[in-house]
Amino acid sequence: MDTLRYTYLYEVVSTGEKSEFSQMATSKEEAAALIVARIADLEFTDESDIKLGDLISISKQVGDNYVACEGCAS
Repeated sequence: MDTLRYTYLYEVVSTGEKSEFSQMATSKEEAAALIVARIADLEFTDESDIKLGDLISISKQVGDNYVACEGCAS
């Protein structure tokens, strides 16, 4: 299975700040399981303070770039 870049929206509950973050993974479920801990580290907060939102894009690597992947939904 290919490794893809999954980009999710998220919110820091305590501040209301919203942003997006991506995670490399082989499935959207794997990405969702890994990404909350990474976002919490980035935002200097606890995992419980992160509300993971919608998956907004899936990208695949083509050369040195990532491109939107129309048929990559897993």
